[in-house]
Amino acid sequence: MKRTISIEIKMIVASVFFTLLIVTLERYQFSENIVEQFVESKQSKNRLLIDTIAPIISLNLSLGLDEANQDYLDQIINQNRDVSRFELIDPNGKPLYRYVGKNLPTSSSDEENIHFCTKPILDPISGEKLAVLNLELDDREYRRVLEKNRETTLKIFGVTLLVLIVFITLIRQVFRSLKQLSENVSRYNPYENNFVLDMTKRDDEVGVIHNAIVSMVKRIAAHSKQLDEMNHSLEEKILERTRELENANHQLQALSITDPLTQLYNRRHFQNHIDELWELARRNGTEISLVMCDIDHFKEFNDRYGHIGGDIVLKETAQILKNSLKRASDFAARYGGEEFVIVLYDTTIEEAGSLCHAIGRNLAERGSFEHEGKVMPPITLSFGIASMVPDESTRYEQLVKSADELLYQAKLNGRNRVVSGCALSTRTLPKV
Repeated sequence: MKRTISIEIKMIVASVFFTLLIVTLERYQFSENIVEQFVESKQSKNRLLIDTIAPIISLNLSLGLDEANQDYLDQIINQNRDVSRFELIDPNGKPLYRYVGKNLPTSSSDEENIHFCTKPILDPISGEKLAVLNLELDDREYRRVLEKNRETTLKIFGVTLLVLIVFITLIRQVFRSLKQLSENVSRYNPYENNFVLDMTKRDDEVGVIHNAIVSMVKRIAAHSKQLDEMNHSLEEKILERTRELENANHQLQALSITDPLTQLYNRRHFQNHIDELWELARRNGTEISLVMCDIDHFKEFNDRYGHIGGDIVLKETAQILKNSLKRASDFAARYGGEEFVIVLYDTTIEEAGSLCHAIGRNLAERGSFEHEGKVMPPITLSFGIASMVPDESTRYEQLVKSADELLYQAKLNGRNRVVSGCALSTRTLPKV
């Protein structure tokens, strides 16, 4: 992964290079100006000196005043302590005057025009060349100027570096705050609310940005909390609504398979149940017993006590049937009107007969019924029991038909009795 240079480093490097470049250029230009001004001043001084003494030397030479010329030149040397060499040479090359001091110039050839100058001495009347004057000055002042200029340059660079260090320190402090702010922003998770920075009292741009971000994060946290609460509330509402729908579905499912009056299974569910149970018994070779039972003389009872009294009898009878079943596999349903059906899986016809007798006894113990202060007499049931081990050639409708026929036999034989198996055995229930 390519590592990028941070803005802080870029700004520091750019500031350092830019400042040093500006300072260097300005100082270089200033130094050049100082040197140029010094050179011009030095050259003007040299020209003034040589132009001043040249006419006097010319007059002395034309008049033959060699001693006076010697004294005059000695005075010039004494008055100008920076003269290092002074030569007066006639046209034939003979030295007329020569002075060599202790401090000879050490400058390079590029700087010789600062310290050395020459001028021909002409006769003031004829214009004839009398001699050549060579004047050379020492370079101590020039070297002092260069040294002073160098020292000043170093001081300026030192001050510039000091200012840069202060500037860089300030930049790093600013970026330290920005870096801390950016790190907290990058780590911020609204769900964890892990932003740890508070408002700052700084009134500069960084402080404005800092406070703006802190304020924004607080608003995000508040909105996130509200959103979480809304989501939680919505989830609870969804769960509650789901439970309500599930309960409603269960209720609808129960209503679809339950007889509303007796709360037993209805006939449609009985048909679905026995169809599945029949197939299971066929595979396992298991015997199924089916009981059809009917309330005796129910029509006369219903006509005498009305439909409300009849409904009470139907509900009480259904409850007795349900309470008499002992196994989870035993199944009771309202077949129609006052008729009920009981399906007994893995049950012999004798066991089914015992159950029917138990139901008759429970019904007899129940005794009379009561409605709105009116006492209604006890009732009895007639039972028809058929039993069969299903195979490929039989269907459950045959078992239902046989049980219904046996119930009819019980009715013909006087009611309040159990008839089982093809009416081969008939037993009378206890009279109520």
